[in-house]
Amino acid sequence: MQSDAAARSPRQTVRVGGRRPTADPSRGSSEAYGFVGSIAAVAAAAAYLAWAYLPEPWLRFLGVTYYTARHWALAVPSLLLVAAAQGMVLYMASNFLLAPAPTCLATISDEFAREPAACGTETREEKPIEAISDIGIDKINNLMFGNASSN
Repeated sequence: MQSDAAARSPRQTVRVGGRRPTADPSRGSSEAYGFVGSIAAVAAAAAYLAWAYLPEPWLRFLGVTYYTARHWALAVPSLLLVAAAQGMVLYMASNFLLAPAPTCLATISDEFAREPAACGTETREEKPIEAISDIGIDKINNLMFGNASSN
């Protein structure tokens, strides 16, 4: 039988001590990094939108005197979108190149294929769960298309 302390959940054992354990102060907290990262992302997005949409006199009034040409406000996002689309196309193309052809017999069976284990049906005991095995192509065709000689 388990002891009373071992049967309790970790949350209950923490509350017995009276206070929650704190993180090591020498290491930064992941919550702080997440908060700072989210604030930095919002600030960067706001700066980008201000640079992209505010007129030039307003930027000078805000003290921004040096910035890149405005056409990069459209060029960089469109470049990133095109690069992402090309990456997806290249990924799919490499999968098609690495896969065997649909007419190849390796798509039906290979050296790792396992035949279903024969379970003794002569006993009246319950059958155990059968091991994972491959289903033969003849059984698949029979299940999908039925017996061709019955037409």
